Amino acid sequence: MVLSASEELERIAAKYASEAIQLDKQGSKGLAISRYQRAIEILLKLSTLYPDSPQTRIYLSRAEAYQKRIKELSRASPPDETKQGGVVEAATFNQLVISEKPNVRWSDIANLEDAKRAIEESIIFPTKRPDLFPLGWPRGILFFGPPGCGKTLLAAAVATEIEASFYCVDSASIMSKWLGESEKNVAQLFSEARKSAIAGRPA
Repeated sequence: MVLSASEELERIAAKYASEAIQLDKQGSKGLAISRYQRAIEILLKLSTLYPDSPQTRIYLSRAEAYQKRIKELSRASPPDETKQGGVVEAATFNQLVISEKPNVRWSDIANLEDAKRAIEESIIFPTKRPDLFPLGWPRGILFFGPPGCGKTLLAAAVATEIEASFYCVDSASIMSKWLGESEKNVAQLFSEARKSAIAGRPA
């Protein structure tokens, strides 16, 4: 069955919200906030695209509920310092990324068995038993696909399995309107990941 545009957006928003609630229950606060934000973005887009739809009130109500939960989760976070005139200071690395320890297991991810098997063979097994891979193994892997297909959860599960440093980056946090700031943020991210890898911990 082919879904309409609104139904497809509803499906993606529901998937993000479901992941957010699951991560929230597991105590992965930063990851949960990221998924709540994605769900809110899509719900607000739906309300803009279909203002006369009877569902619009539901979209806005859910977005408001998720925003309220984000505020509750963020309550302990310190406010951003600003320059004179209201321009936000350049964000520190810890403000740009979510680097908390995830608590996502393979059993938490439904389906995606082929992807799980490929990841286990190329990353998890070699990391846990490097003595069995004298010729080396892939040092990086790229996940790609449409929003809501499980890329972030897969990465979080891998980090849990091999006790890796996990950096969850929102493109909205990395990008900046100031010339050169976006490139600097990306360079800083990779620099921190390399430091972790050099110290013997996968990233």
